[in-house]
Amino acid sequence: MATAADPPLPSDHLVSNPTSPIEEKTTLLDQPFIAPSRALPIFEPPVDCLDNLVEPEPAPIYAITAEQYNRLQDTYFTAPLPNDILFPWLHGVDGRSYQQCLFFGIRQCLVPVHRGLTLVHADEVFTNQSRLVGSVLPNEILTPGEHPDFLDTTESELGINLRNFRIQVGRYATISDIVVYGTGAIDAARKIAAAQKKIKAQRQEQIKAAKQQNGNRPLPSVNDLDYRTFVVIDPFSAFEQSYPELVCLDHQGSPVNRVNFWEQEREEMYVLTKASEITKGVWLGNTQDVPLSADDELANPHRISICIETHDLADMPLPSTLTLARVTLNDLPNDQLPEELIHLDCYSSGSSLTSVSAFDVFYSQLAHLLEFIDEQVTQGRRILIHCADGYTETSMLALSWVMYKERQRLPGAYLHLQELRSFFVYSSDVEILKRVEKKILEPTECREPPHKRKREETTGQEEIEQLSIGGAQGIRKPETHDIDLVKKTPAMVDDEEDDEGDLVSSEDEPEDRTADRRQLFDDTYMSQVPKHLVASSAMDTDQHDDVDEVIPILDSHRTAQGGGPSSLENEPDEIKAQYPWFYSERFEGSFPSRILPFLYLGNLNHATNPKVLKALGITHVLSVGENANLGDDFKLLLLDNLYDDGIDSLWGHIDDCIKHIDEARLQGTKCLIHCRVGVSRSATITICYVMKHMHMSLVQAYLFVRARRLNVIIQPNLKFMYELLQYEQRLLGKVQIFWQILSKEIHSLNMCYRET
Repeated sequence: MATAADPPLPSDHLVSNPTSPIEEKTTLLDQPFIAPSRALPIFEPPVDCLDNLVEPEPAPIYAITAEQYNRLQDTYFTAPLPNDILFPWLHGVDGRSYQQCLFFGIRQCLVPVHRGLTLVHADEVFTNQSRLVGSVLPNEILTPGEHPDFLDTTESELGINLRNFRIQVGRYATISDIVVYGTGAIDAARKIAAAQKKIKAQRQEQIKAAKQQNGNRPLPSVNDLDYRTFVVIDPFSAFEQSYPELVCLDHQGSPVNRVNFWEQEREEMYVLTKASEITKGVWLGNTQDVPLSADDELANPHRISICIETHDLADMPLPSTLTLARVTLNDLPNDQLPEELIHLDCYSSGSSLTSVSAFDVFYSQLAHLLEFIDEQVTQGRRILIHCADGYTETSMLALSWVMYKERQRLPGAYLHLQELRSFFVYSSDVEILKRVEKKILEPTECREPPHKRKREETTGQEEIEQLSIGGAQGIRKPETHDIDLVKKTPAMVDDEEDDEGDLVSSEDEPEDRTADRRQLFDDTYMSQVPKHLVASSAMDTDQHDDVDEVIPILDSHRTAQGGGPSSLENEPDEIKAQYPWFYSERFEGSFPSRILPFLYLGNLNHATNPKVLKALGITHVLSVGENANLGDDFKLLLLDNLYDDGIDSLWGHIDDCIKHIDEARLQGTKCLIHCRVGVSRSATITICYVMKHMHMSLVQAYLFVRARRLNVIIQPNLKFMYELLQYEQRLLGKVQIFWQILSKEIHSLNMCYRET
């Protein structure tokens, strides 16, 4: 069970099966560890599912009841999942591309000897009602027409794609027994059975050709399986009455056990970034924390009077605006909330401050705002600083406030805020924050007078409406500035030709899915740093910090603002000695992502900055395929020669990794897991640990980690995700989700972060 220091478990809505999967009688943890093998038996349906043959020709179709399907699915979910026989075939490799064969070191790639299970909702008209969990539509596996074939999942996949989640529904169906239910099930079953017969004939021809190329010698592991088609003859009400855990959407379209990664990720991100107090009276949170009513205790539990939204389209509040707010609030007793909340805006980033004069104007306005916040807090009022994601755009104002209120240096403000909540700072904003620090902490008599601005040509009524104080429109609700700044690289993770239907799960209504600022990297980006490059000793003195192993720049805000030498270079030696981690060239502006109170996930730059590790209390480092060359001050575990190439496996390392992390936890210290970018190899190990330690399913743990890996999106490759599914089966005794549905939901979620 989770310790008292651990975050709370997610809400029940995250579990697709309402029955708790953690039962002592089903766990495999106490059994000897056995690596997946080619010798694993092939999954076979319960024998009574083959008793009712309703159509023997041209291809056999079997009728089953709801009760039989329930046992069929349970048998499949508990059947041991093979590993090595499915790859590289699941990557989309068929042996027809020289580039693919060269990369994966193969001469040919025959269809693996494997029997899966695919569930098809036959009714393509009413797709959002009477749906079973894990079902797909016929058009997701078959071509259009009266005599369809299975979709070709290799035609456009002649390159190398290690995260080919898009094709898994169609590809896996060709090596699956298929169950069809719903209106028109028998017609859909006939088409599927005919397609199965045709694809088997095609594969027999491929086997014949492969034998000829092999000198007519026998081929190992030839797939000659006959795949079956089943039709559920019971009405959907039988599932609703007897097997509600199998129902995704009921007959009215209401969700019962819906799998929706987008909603679950949003919920996890809200839990992570919900409002918390960073100094007395000042709260930091996300836009969902903004009260809808000032005087409603349920809507405003923290008794917020003023909300300050930070975003990249903001105008800094004018002194006259702040004066009007003061007058309004001063007319009230200190313990009384205003009738309507006061809403202000603030810059989220200094990326537009490209000159000294621009910065001076900005700081003058910032100083007025900080003074206003201090005045109101002193009078007992509470203020919420918020942004869309709750951890990026608020950081510059939050750190400025901590420096102002606590009279701390910027590195001290970092540590103060990190102790309370997770946050992210762009590298370019570090330079701006250093200038803010200098202005805030310099002696009062040495401060330059604030620059005067021309009086804005606004009327008092316009200012009143802007503040929502007695305005005709009532409370001004904060706008959403959730702009997708994800940059595409030349080779994206998934195919550019995905149609709009791929963006939404077939089980759900289309919805507005505006992505946040996190970045979605592709295989090309994550391989940019040469694999042979090894970091020089991270324990060297500071003058040797400019090693070349730094990963490529992660965002478009990384250029220094305003020209000239960085103010980081001009700090006194005593300040650098007090905060050496902050002045290291390896420091990118933010800490590694805190996944659990004792577990961090980061990249190679984080791992090669030992001083930042010590500042965070990290004593254990788990290096997945990338050597950080840390000294004896740290307990290290290096998984050497392990690449993010869709070939290497993490399966045999999981237990050692979990033991290493637990050692740090039990000692009351912290552990950092890293690879090169911190999104695939290290993220996979992190998900494994969260599954085991937090007693979570794979879906829960994946979204838990994904929400907490700030500013970048975790992307375990296809093979790693499959091994995570195997690990779920090992922990729980059965998988909780179909492989193809897991892949489909990951693809659909990633598409929300693609630039249109």
